[in-house]
Amino acid sequence: MPIVNIDLAWLNLLLGKEYPTETLRESLEQIGCDVEDVVEIERSRCPQCGSLVEHPLGQEEVKSCGLCGYESQTPFKPAGSQQVMRLDLLADRPDLFDVGGLARALRGTLGIELGLPKYETKWSSVVVGVDPSVARPESYRPFIACAVMTLPPVGEISLIAIMNLQENLHWGVGRDRKLASIGVYDLDTIAPLIFYRTIDPDKEPFVPLGMPGKKMTGRRILESHPKGMAYAELLADHKRYPALVDSNGQVLSMPPIINSEETKLKLGTTRVFIDVTGISQAAVTKSLDTLVCSLCEIGGKVETVEIAERGAGKRITPDLKPRNAEVELAEAKRWLGLPLDDKSLIESLRKMRFDVQSTNGPSSSGRYLVSYPRYRTDIRHPVDVLEDVAIGYGYANIEPRLVKSMTVGRPRPEEPLSDRVRQILIGLGYSEIMSLPLSTEEYQFERLRLPTPERYPEVANPKLKTYNVVRTHLMGGLFEALRENRRRPMPQRLFEIDNVVELDDAAETGAAEQRRVAFVETGRESGYATARSVVDALLRELGWKAEYNAIDHPTFVPGRAASFSIDGKPLGILGEVHPEVLTNFGLTHPVALAEINLQRVF
Repeated sequence: MPIVNIDLAWLNLLLGKEYPTETLRESLEQIGCDVEDVVEIERSRCPQCGSLVEHPLGQEEVKSCGLCGYESQTPFKPAGSQQVMRLDLLADRPDLFDVGGLARALRGTLGIELGLPKYETKWSSVVVGVDPSVARPESYRPFIACAVMTLPPVGEISLIAIMNLQENLHWGVGRDRKLASIGVYDLDTIAPLIFYRTIDPDKEPFVPLGMPGKKMTGRRILESHPKGMAYAELLADHKRYPALVDSNGQVLSMPPIINSEETKLKLGTTRVFIDVTGISQAAVTKSLDTLVCSLCEIGGKVETVEIAERGAGKRITPDLKPRNAEVELAEAKRWLGLPLDDKSLIESLRKMRFDVQSTNGPSSSGRYLVSYPRYRTDIRHPVDVLEDVAIGYGYANIEPRLVKSMTVGRPRPEEPLSDRVRQILIGLGYSEIMSLPLSTEEYQFERLRLPTPERYPEVANPKLKTYNVVRTHLMGGLFEALRENRRRPMPQRLFEIDNVVELDDAAETGAAEQRRVAFVETGRESGYATARSVVDALLRELGWKAEYNAIDHPTFVPGRAASFSIDGKPLGILGEVHPEVLTNFGLTHPVALAEINLQRVF
């Protein structure tokens, strides 16, 4: 997962005092944040947009700006360093992606501030008109939510924080801008009324962020601007591109690609307009709620925006009123196994920044209404609230106990045998691969010259056409591996041990798994004798003795294939692969192949 750098000095400032690094680390790990390290990172200044750029860890210089996309042949000029705490982003908690959100959570776990954060809103008088064209198939990006915020004058550090939060939300909620993307603008550069509509890709040019003085059409941005090229596929099928335009005809942005240079956030900005557009209403709402609540934690004030949609009426965004869920003390104790009472339940939830009130008179009733803030987009069920009870209670405070019913695990019968076979083949000079259990008719049957059966394990509703058959043998995966490595030195020796699926009317599901091993060797001298010698060595090490019989098999050269059995049980096949199969997989050297059904020895 991506890693976020949190400015330690700023974090302590928002907490009200300087805490030891170890205290912060323990508290963050308690709420699920994985702390990588505390380090000094270098910063440089982008010569194009003037923004500070953080150096990746261990990199002494940078030549590109993630904000405007500018790339230089020479390193950017150094601009000092800063001590930061490096955290793995917790994908299901976007409210912890930035210093403001982390400070808000830590104030609860450290006991500085308990209960629900309050976010008051007032009317901004800004109206955004939505044109029906954004919902048409040729320009589909129909959902939008907006806000206005008053911030303390934006400085270099807060500008980095806002831009990083924006990009992290693009990743965590917007799925790399596909579901939702965020635009942040200096409101003083915009002339309301604002319109969300579409533009012709070859008309209405504007100056994209990071390229002052260079007007470009939408299509040109996708072809030559760094951000445009990076996200061009999101608009590749559109005949018209979505855009935000103010009442003077000035283009604010072309979501989800780029903002305009004239409306960009800059040092000293205090009035900010925010839009979130996308193809998922849920992702759009989550992104806006999370962003504005985090900005409130660094001193921002929220103002609402009216969204006027033709034919759909008006709505006001953002809506920051808390949501509610009901929990029961008895249910919490049953789910968590903790010695909770009414007091400890309420205290745990308030530490997690929730408000709690009894629903049926006295608190002894054990039934509570929990109010949780809008930025907690991960809460979808009362069980999610119970998880927060455990976090607030403190995992370190949970006394370990043995479970009431003790059991001793043991491996399935095929696993010890598989391990023995694995060690033997490795000792014989083979390397293990792992291939996908899903395949296609082409790779399972046609390329191996096998007839396609009338019935075989199929995926009823595959997401991809390339994965619609459940494999019935391991040969296809081995040949794909040989094809990918065909230019590497010869000979090559590969094997795989895994399950395949065969139809079985006696099985509960109509299909049963079988454990098999298959190996291949390719090289100038590979042939039937190669496969036979390896099978003999493998069976000897296992203490088995097999009987061999010549067979005709479409995958092998006629007269160079055999089946083998133990005590009358058919065990497998081996032989030299047919030249047509080699051609089908783009191979030029002979291949020896064997596949053994380990399930039949149990």
